[in-house]
Amino acid sequence: MDQVTPRDVEPRLRGLLDLIAAGTPVREPGLDLAHVDASSAALAGGTAPADAESGGLPLAGADLSRARMEEADLSGANLRRASLTGAVGRSTRFVGAILEEADLSEADLSGADFAGITAGQVKFASAMLEDARFGQAAMRFADLSGALLDGANFTEADLWGADFSGADADDTVFRDARLDEAKLADANLTHADFEGASLTKASLAGSRLRGAKFTGAKLDGADLSGADLSDTDLVRLNLATCRLRHARFAGAWLNGTRMNVEQLGGAVGEEVAGAYELAQASYLALEQNWKSIGSHDAASWAYKRGRRMGRFHAGAQARAAWAGRDGAGILRHGYRWTADRFVEWLCDYGESLSRIARAFALLIVVFAGLYGLTGGLIVLEGPEAGPTYNPIDLMSYSALNMMTANPPDIGLKPTGRVTNLLVGLEGAVGIILMGLYGFVLGNRLRR
Repeated sequence: MDQVTPRDVEPRLRGLLDLIAAGTPVREPGLDLAHVDASSAALAGGTAPADAESGGLPLAGADLSRARMEEADLSGANLRRASLTGAVGRSTRFVGAILEEADLSEADLSGADFAGITAGQVKFASAMLEDARFGQAAMRFADLSGALLDGANFTEADLWGADFSGADADDTVFRDARLDEAKLADANLTHADFEGASLTKASLAGSRLRGAKFTGAKLDGADLSGADLSDTDLVRLNLATCRLRHARFAGAWLNGTRMNVEQLGGAVGEEVAGAYELAQASYLALEQNWKSIGSHDAASWAYKRGRRMGRFHAGAQARAAWAGRDGAGILRHGYRWTADRFVEWLCDYGESLSRIARAFALLIVVFAGLYGLTGGLIVLEGPEAGPTYNPIDLMSYSALNMMTANPPDIGLKPTGRVTNLLVGLEGAVGIILMGLYGFVLGNRLRR
């Protein structure tokens, strides 16, 4: 772009002022205002017309679509309901300007300074606003849908009801901003900074918030359904009134955060997507958080879901190894899947007393049947002396053998190598199950 000299600037500004002084609506699509200093300070004390409300250029309702205004200074201008669609205004200053209901859709305003603007219902749809500054701007119900906002700064801005749907806003700063009822659905907010911001009833459904900071943020009633909160700072927040259905938490920093299991809709987003390894990490983050707030039942649920995700991941790896004809992989991942599945059946990963009791009852019946098949239990005395097949005798001996350290003395004696081997095996299994039952019971009592 050719460098604009000061001699070029003066006539172009004078021509615009003449149009304003004529009292007719300014209709100058494609106007060249690059590097023009038309700030309220530059107009003060001169003969140039200045807006009574803002002190800057009176351009309310003007058509400046596709205007060139790179590095121009329009501080304090009144651009209420003006059209700047498609304008190119990189590094332009709009400090303190009035932009209420103005249309800046699809404009290139990268690096522009909008600090302190009054811009209710302003339109920045699909605009390029990288590194733009909106500190303390009043932009209620602004339309920034689809805008490119990487590195933009909205510190202390009033963005109540603003629409950021589908915006690309990596590293954008919203510190202490007011975003109540704002629409940020499906936006890319990776590493965005919401420290101290108010997001009451804001919609962030499906948004990408990986690595975002929410320290001290207010999220009452916010919708985070399907949001990616991986690696996000969520320490000591109250999310109990938020919608968190199928949100993602892998690697998130959760500690002292108020939330409950029912809000997740039965599963985290990684599990729904079939990313079982990430789902395991997500449940681990949730488990640690619920432990930190003393919600042990919720922590138990997250622990069990995490273990199940580990099993699902092992199953997926085993299937991949089978497809790749990797024998070692089949054995390794298949063993892990089998072991995890058995532990889940036996005791629900150490969380269920009823499953251990079920295993007790089942094994008692199984061993009673084996004793009957071998015919190795004999009645020592009485008219029924000899091998017994009485279900009561077999069940009684099996139950007592399972629950005592030594073979029970109830008038029945095992004979034969196979039967004695079964007696020893059942006794060993009983000791293991009794120890496991005591371990799980102790954990439950400590809670």
